[in-house]
Amino acid sequence: MARERPRRVPWSMRAILALGFVVALGGALGPALQSPGKAIRGELESAAAGLRSARPAPDEAALRRVRDHFPRRAATVEARAWPQVAVTLHNLPRDTCRDAARAARRIEGLVVVELERYRTADECGATNDMTWRFMP
Repeated sequence: MARERPRRVPWSMRAILALGFVVALGGALGPALQSPGKAIRGELESAAAGLRSARPAPDEAALRRVRDHFPRRAATVEARAWPQVAVTLHNLPRDTCRDAARAARRIEGLVVVELERYRTADECGATNDMTWRFMP
Protein backbone atom coordinates (compact mmCIF):
# COMPACT_ATOMS: atom_id res chain seq x y z
CA MET A 1 0.00 0.00 0.00
CA ALA A 2 1.51 3.29 -1.10
CA ARG A 3 1.90 5.89 1.55
CA GLU A 4 0.30 9.23 0.68
CA ARG A 5 2.55 12.27 0.88
CA PRO A 6 1.29 15.15 3.00
CA ARG A 7 0.09 18.16 1.03
CA ARG A 8 2.49 21.03 0.95
CA VAL A 9 1.27 24.53 1.67
CA PRO A 10 2.09 26.78 -1.28
CA TRP A 11 4.65 29.53 -0.72
CA SER A 12 2.07 32.26 -1.42
CA MET A 13 -0.26 30.89 1.26
CA ARG A 14 2.62 30.83 3.75
CA ALA A 15 3.39 34.46 2.94
CA ILE A 16 -0.26 35.47 3.45
CA LEU A 17 -0.42 33.62 6.79
CA ALA A 18 2.84 35.20 7.94
CA LEU A 19 1.62 38.66 6.97
CA GLY A 20 -1.65 38.10 8.85
CA PHE A 21 0.28 36.98 11.90
CA VAL A 22 2.53 40.04 11.79
CA VAL A 23 -0.45 42.40 11.43
CA ALA A 24 -2.28 40.73 14.34
CA LEU A 25 0.83 40.76 16.50
CA GLY A 26 1.55 44.38 15.60
CA GLY A 27 -1.95 45.42 16.62
CA ALA A 28 -1.55 43.74 19.98
CA LEU A 29 1.97 45.00 20.58
CA GLY A 30 1.58 48.43 19.00
CA PRO A 31 0.77 50.31 22.21
CA ALA A 32 3.61 48.56 24.02
CA LEU A 33 6.11 49.48 21.29
CA GLN A 34 5.28 53.18 21.03
CA SER A 35 6.70 55.83 23.32
CA PRO A 36 4.74 56.64 26.51
CA GLY A 37 4.05 60.17 25.24
CA LYS A 38 2.57 58.91 21.97
CA ALA A 39 0.51 56.33 23.88
CA ILE A 40 -0.85 59.06 26.17
CA ARG A 41 -1.58 61.27 23.15
CA GLY A 42 -3.54 58.42 21.56
CA GLU A 43 -5.53 57.88 24.76
CA LEU A 44 -6.27 61.61 24.99
CA GLU A 45 -7.41 61.71 21.35
CA SER A 46 -9.73 58.75 21.95
CA ALA A 47 -11.19 60.36 25.06
CA ALA A 48 -11.70 63.65 23.17
CA ALA A 49 -13.56 61.81 20.41
CA GLY A 50 -15.93 60.46 23.06
CA LEU A 51 -16.67 64.01 24.25
CA ARG A 52 -17.52 65.47 20.83
CA SER A 53 -21.28 65.29 21.06
CA ALA A 54 -22.78 68.20 22.95
CA ARG A 55 -24.98 67.12 25.84
CA PRO A 56 -25.99 68.32 29.27
CA ALA A 57 -23.55 67.78 32.12
CA PRO A 58 -22.21 64.23 32.00
CA ASP A 59 -23.38 61.58 34.41
CA GLU A 60 -21.16 59.06 36.20
CA ALA A 61 -21.43 56.61 33.29
CA ALA A 62 -20.16 59.22 30.82
CA LEU A 63 -17.22 60.09 33.09
CA ARG A 64 -16.44 56.39 33.50
CA ARG A 65 -16.35 56.01 29.72
CA VAL A 66 -13.80 58.84 29.53
CA ARG A 67 -11.79 57.18 32.32
CA ASP A 68 -11.85 53.88 30.41
CA HIS A 69 -9.68 55.45 27.69
CA PHE A 70 -6.73 55.25 30.13
CA PRO A 71 -6.66 51.54 31.06
CA ARG A 72 -2.97 51.34 31.96
CA ARG A 73 -2.80 54.48 34.11
CA ALA A 74 -4.15 55.85 37.37
CA ALA A 75 -6.49 58.60 36.16
CA THR A 76 -9.20 60.83 37.55
CA VAL A 77 -11.84 62.63 35.51
CA GLU A 78 -13.50 65.82 36.73
CA ALA A 79 -16.31 67.80 35.10
CA ARG A 80 -17.06 70.56 37.63
CA ALA A 81 -16.36 73.22 34.99
CA TRP A 82 -18.60 71.59 32.37
CA PRO A 83 -18.40 71.76 29.37
CA GLN A 84 -14.69 71.56 30.17
CA VAL A 85 -13.48 68.21 31.45
CA ALA A 86 -10.16 67.63 33.21
CA VAL A 87 -8.28 64.34 33.11
CA THR A 88 -5.39 63.89 35.52
CA LEU A 89 -2.91 61.06 35.07
CA HIS A 90 -1.24 60.28 38.38
CA ASN A 91 2.25 59.20 39.39
CA LEU A 92 3.86 59.43 35.98
CA PRO A 93 7.64 58.94 36.12
CA ARG A 94 9.97 61.69 34.91
CA ASP A 95 10.70 60.10 31.51
CA THR A 96 6.99 59.57 30.79
CA CYS A 97 6.23 63.14 31.89
CA ARG A 98 8.87 64.57 29.59
CA ASP A 99 7.70 62.48 26.67
CA ALA A 100 4.04 63.38 27.28
CA ALA A 101 4.88 67.08 27.64
CA ARG A 102 6.46 66.96 24.17
CA ALA A 103 3.98 64.66 22.43
CA ALA A 104 0.67 65.74 23.96
CA ARG A 105 0.97 69.39 25.04
CA ARG A 106 -1.96 70.46 22.85
CA ILE A 107 -4.23 68.51 20.53
CA GLU A 108 -6.39 70.46 18.08
CA GLY A 109 -9.75 69.15 16.90
CA LEU A 110 -13.47 69.47 17.57
CA VAL A 111 -12.48 69.04 21.21
CA VAL A 112 -9.22 70.82 22.07
CA VAL A 113 -7.03 69.06 24.63
CA GLU A 114 -4.42 71.13 26.44
CA LEU A 115 -1.90 70.26 29.11
CA GLU A 116 -1.85 72.40 32.24
CA ARG A 117 1.55 73.44 33.60
CA TYR A 118 4.62 71.55 32.37
CA ARG A 119 5.45 74.22 29.78
CA THR A 120 8.88 72.62 29.43
CA ALA A 121 9.94 69.03 29.93
CA ASP A 122 12.39 70.26 32.60
CA GLU A 123 9.44 70.92 34.94
CA CYS A 124 8.92 67.17 35.37
CA GLY A 125 9.83 65.79 38.78
CA ALA A 126 10.51 62.22 39.92
CA THR A 127 6.75 61.52 39.90
CA ASN A 128 4.10 63.73 38.32
CA ASP A 129 0.35 64.29 38.23
CA MET A 130 -0.38 65.73 34.79
CA THR A 131 -3.74 67.33 33.97
CA TRP A 132 -5.21 67.93 30.54
CA ARG A 133 -8.26 70.14 29.90
CA PHE A 134 -10.77 69.03 27.25
CA MET A 135 -12.53 72.03 25.73
CA PRO A 136 -15.34 71.63 23.19
